[in-house]
Amino acid sequence: MIHPAAQLATLPDPFGFGIIATRPLPRGTLLWVQDPLDRILPGEMVDNLPELFVDLTHRFAYRNADGNHVLSWDDARFVNHSCEPNCGITPFGFEIAMRDIAAGEQVTNDYAMFHTRGFERFTCCCGTPSCRGQLAEGDGERLRPAWDRAIAEALPLVRQLPQVLAPLLAPGALERATAHYQESCLAVR
Repeated sequence: MIHPAAQLATLPDPFGFGIIATRPLPRGTLLWVQDPLDRILPGEMVDNLPELFVDLTHRFAYRNADGNHVLSWDDARFVNHSCEPNCGITPFGFEIAMRDIAAGEQVTNDYAMFHTRGFERFTCCCGTPSCRGQLAEGDGERLRPAWDRAIAEALPLVRQLPQVLAPLLAPGALERATAHYQESCLAVR
């Protein structure tokens, strides 16, 4: 479920739709938590769907660390890509604001966080100063240390902020995430 202060909006071309913060969302805010209404589609199931459904799944679902596709039932599926994302997904069923997000700002992810495959390249037009121009195989591996640091730094703030989505977290998810990101950041030092 996406945060209630992150709403679907019509954006100028080339975006079409996107998610906009309706109020300031501080770093450490839980922006999305997987909930029972989200659909988990095994990778092999998606690979065997008719082509029309495969295309739609690749457009509106993301691949998790287990290789399954997660199709959000709500507007979370409209979060756009940015080469300078303000939120990051964890392998523990939630996304977190990696920096403060201003009211009216688009909520974004770097799609390379989502375990993309080589055939899932696409041209990027996010317009950020560090825009890569194209998402390509290997982006996730190369950029993961920076994302992991940003998530690790945001995680301690989760318990200091009011968290509307906290009741949806899986038991122990924050503790597992904290341990994971501490270990991940130590490994790259």
